[in-house]
Amino acid sequence: MNIREANERDCTKLVRLMRQLWPDAPGDELTMEVRLGIRSDKMHYFIAETDEPVGFCQLSFRHDYVPGTTASPTAFLEGIYVVEAARQQDVATRLVEAASAFAWSKGCDELASDTEIENDGSQRFHECIGFREVERTVHYIKKLSRE
Repeated sequence: MNIREANERDCTKLVRLMRQLWPDAPGDELTMEVRLGIRSDKMHYFIAETDEPVGFCQLSFRHDYVPGTTASPTAFLEGIYVVEAARQQDVATRLVEAASAFAWSKGCDELASDTEIENDGSQRFHECIGFREVERTVHYIKKLSRE
């Protein structure tokens, strides 16, 4: 298995994987996001491949507040996904290791991430590879009216 930083030529592969992680996200928006992220150097993607792509992770550098961190910028794992057939083979761990090494080379000494409160599998994965929980939140929204 090969894990490497993705480039613009990988856009279709990345979007195919991203659609599996975020099925409600429109493909054209994801394509624009990937292209813009890579071109601007504001988003970094790592892809795991055998004969075909089997996983990806998406890394950003956040300059705003990130819960539990002590420095800025903070490397932030925006998303990670491994196809079902390649799970339990350390693919996700290796993707995070690649992203971590990249972040370290850019001067970051912390890697942050988040997941949904009900995503127990993701929580176990994060804890297994060395993340520690720092906060739980519930977000609210209220529609405003002019009346």
